[in-house]
Amino acid sequence: RYVRGHVGTVVLVHGCHVFPDVNAHGGGEDPQWLYTVRFDGRDLWGPDTDPTVAVSVDAFEPYLEPAA
Repeated sequence: RYVRGHVGTVVLVHGCHVFPDVNAHGGGEDPQWLYTVRFDGRDLWGPDTDPTVAVSVDAFEPYLEPAA
């Protein structure tokens, strides 16, 4: 949740995979695109953060919003 509302950069596309949110509740595989998204540490924790710090998360497309 710490990346929610922050702008990141898609650095890798993993293709379509079983979407666990639906599959775990018996709704079938419901394939969704999976991406690795990179976030700058300063954007997450402020300007005093080491400028070399970055965080990457794997996120399914339904979790993402287009950048404005």
